[in-house]
Amino acid sequence: MAERLLLEAMAAVEGRLTRWRSEFDELRERNAFAPTGVQGAYSHVLPVEALRDATASVYADIAHRLGWLELDRTLSEAEFEQLSTGIGDWVSQDRTLSAVIETFGPPSLWIGGTNTYYPKTLAYATARPEHDLVCFHLWNAFADNAPEGQLRGVHPEPVLLAVRHRPGAFPGSFSFTPEGVSRRPIDHRS
Repeated sequence: MAERLLLEAMAAVEGRLTRWRSEFDELRERNAFAPTGVQGAYSHVLPVEALRDATASVYADIAHRLGWLELDRTLSEAEFEQLSTGIGDWVSQDRTLSAVIETFGPPSLWIGGTNTYYPKTLAYATARPEHDLVCFHLWNAFADNAPEGQLRGVHPEPVLLAVRHRPGAFPGSFSFTPEGVSRRPIDHRS
């Protein structure tokens, strides 16, 4: 909700409310906005622990298209094309945070903290606003079976669950790793 209100306020200040409303309408048309917002749309795709950072990535995508997002790193057109083209095959195996960074380099935008016990989303983009972000959704959590007084993650480092990289309908815009398929919530909508 905070991201939505901030972006709407920025649009009002810049006199771009019509453009903002158009972006927002597109979210609804793509099923990326449920009655409980973007987070609700993601709740059918990712585990509840990963929703916060994933949700922020959708608003970051809008901010990028509107020219408001300052990226930490921009990919060249060739790098972006290479990333976009091969990602479906690349996620056919389980991957970790370090594998994402080793393969694609530092992200354009890191959403979430650096603590290895928590989920995060890494986004890659060019400087061109018409290119959507490619978002890598990673997950980890505290292990229930850790010895008393010790913290341990379910995994030694965050694991990749899904990559949001396709245009079109939100539910079809993801490619999942095997881990992502196993952690995907059961969709009770019918």
